[in-house]
Amino acid sequence: MNGPERLAFAANLYRVPAGEGYFLVDAGLPWEAKKLLSLLASPPLFLFLTHHHLDHAGGARALWERYGVPVFAHPQEWPYLTGEKPRPPLPIPLLGHRLANLAPPLPKEALRPVEEGMALAGWRVVHLPGHTLGQVGLFREGMLLAGDALRGKGLPPRFINEDHALAKKTVRKILDLGARWVYIGHGGPLPRERVEALARKLGV
Repeated sequence: MNGPERLAFAANLYRVPAGEGYFLVDAGLPWEAKKLLSLLASPPLFLFLTHHHLDHAGGARALWERYGVPVFAHPQEWPYLTGEKPRPPLPIPLLGHRLANLAPPLPKEALRPVEEGMALAGWRVVHLPGHTLGQVGLFREGMLLAGDALRGKGLPPRFINEDHALAKKTVRKILDLGARWVYIGHGGPLPRERVEALARKLGV
């Protein structure tokens, strides 16, 4: 099958072939939405959000308003996506809370739930908690779209992980899936060998 196409925004977005069309994984920052919409020659089948953070979900409202596409996300992320619950502040003095919550909220009718094991356009939903408690990815044929479960050669910094111990366990889960390539939110795809090295370093 064709692999996902990486779109380089503040966080990586992925355009994933599906039948005669495609779907999107993540939606960038709110102020990147105009750029994202300009790249789309046709509507996506749906938007899959790995987690609620601003750099991954900020453009979701613009996509929904333009195309009416369903937005799939884990139910634990919904309160942040709808604005019912404020996102945790970014580690920036004075402005951290405001910046973290700049994304226009999604209406509940836009959202569709995803859970571990669910099938979506030929991909399997995988729960990848730690960075956020409801972070999810998609797995197919050795490829894992993993959001911020990994970053660079390691994990995201402890201070932006909701549960750092759980984030470590998720590294082992990625290996147990049989992932050969991991497509991440920041940086290029990681081969299995890099993830194995990280698991040894973390003792998982």
